[in-house]
Amino acid sequence: MKKPRVFLFDLGGVVCRFHRERRLERLGAACGLSARRVESELYGAGLIAAWDRGQGSADEVEGEIRRRLGFAGTAEELRRIWCGAFEPDPEVLAAADLVRDRPTALFTDNDALLRAGLPERLPEVNDRFDVLAFSCALGATKPAEEAFTGALGLLGAVPGEAFFVDDREANVRAARELGLTAELFEGGAELRRTLERLLTG
Repeated sequence: MKKPRVFLFDLGGVVCRFHRERRLERLGAACGLSARRVESELYGAGLIAAWDRGQGSADEVEGEIRRRLGFAGTAEELRRIWCGAFEPDPEVLAAADLVRDRPTALFTDNDALLRAGLPERLPEVNDRFDVLAFSCALGATKPAEEAFTGALGLLGAVPGEAFFVDDREANVRAARELGLTAELFEGGAELRRTLERLLTG
């Protein structure tokens, strides 16, 4: 493997475990709705996908959730629920620390509400990365070439200089086709071994 200059990490499924049901259940409980109804209103209606592509600011996402679900809590309570679906993986965070002296990015398909809540709700994640490359800001989701180009641009890098880890094969395959060194996530311990090989290679 070529020694990379910059490192990009996926969020849900890599840096954090993503608990979709937790979000649905907590939102439902706050709104007096079933988790299934919440899923239908947000995921089934295509809103989550649209928000991930940047079709909505944090305030607009919050407003639509209030309108559709009848959420009446505070903005802080909503961000706690929204961000609470993500559980940081200590092993992955420790592995990411190996490259803290190099340019790093959190490269994720996610919305503006999560991005706005990350510094306060998940500081251990937010503070470990130089760049937050969210699809909502890039205007494209993985595995689209535009998403990778945008994330690399934020790091001032070209594909051949980058390492990328993701839990989805399609994203890893797309990254490799563009010239990035990319690995499918197989756990924090394996990621640490991969990074150690790259750094000493």
